[in-house]
Amino acid sequence: MFRLVFSSLLAALTISFAAHAEEINVSGSTSVARVMDVIAEDYNSTHPESYIAVQGVGSTAGVTLVKKGVAEIGMSSRYITEGELSGSDLIIHTFAYDGLAVVVNHANPVEDLSRQQLFDIYKGKITNWTQIGGADKPIAVVTREAASGSRYSFETLLGLTRVIKGKQVSDINPTNLVVNSNSMVKTIITNNPHAIGFVSEGSVDRSVKELKFEGVEATPKTIASGEYKLARPFIILYKEQNITEDALGFVTFIKSNRAKELITQYGYTPTKK
Repeated sequence: MFRLVFSSLLAALTISFAAHAEEINVSGSTSVARVMDVIAEDYNSTHPESYIAVQGVGSTAGVTLVKKGVAEIGMSSRYITEGELSGSDLIIHTFAYDGLAVVVNHANPVEDLSRQQLFDIYKGKITNWTQIGGADKPIAVVTREAASGSRYSFETLLGLTRVIKGKQVSDINPTNLVVNSNSMVKTIITNNPHAIGFVSEGSVDRSVKELKFEGVEATPKTIASGEYKLARPFIILYKEQNITEDALGFVTFIKSNRAKELITQYGYTPTKK
């Protein structure tokens, strides 16, 4: 009876405490959200006065939500554009780097792609695996949605863009299959032996086969050194006039040695600062 009453009181206190904790909204890149969830969980366990809520809604949406004051902290897996920076007073911090892994089905014999080969695949100039040492099968090319930071970085790094009326836009083959997450890319490739796509390095698992790019394997060392050329930043951003003291405490934690340990454990490369 005592245990039952004690457990009930403890549960009630926990619910009451959680209800009074200040919720801090961190929104943006789905790739960044994967490691941010882990950092937030660790922070929440030792800071009961606040609760970090992470939402993966895309890099572009994350920047917009911060600028509109809806989210205190944004996440981006691409560099912030000049248009987004203009008149925004955004504070920006790069806390990690991530490789963009080019992935195929395990049954695919191809091991390495050059920059030109990958460019031509996404432009629709290379359409059959025999053209790059594979089987005589058409290539099923998978990409991400237009608002994805992963797609923006991938296309920018490979030169798969063009400028129309002063704005940088995608210039890939319009018949490429578009999906809205790393997990969807992996699911398609797992079920289609002739598919190719790109995902965050931290999302690579045994379900897919990662290719070398220009003869270089993506590792924390090659990403940090710049040797692996398909790498992009993991960024947090906020507006100084809109952020609370509790939210700033979380920003400080993201820069801590503990957060760097978690970033490394999950396959990403933390920055030194």
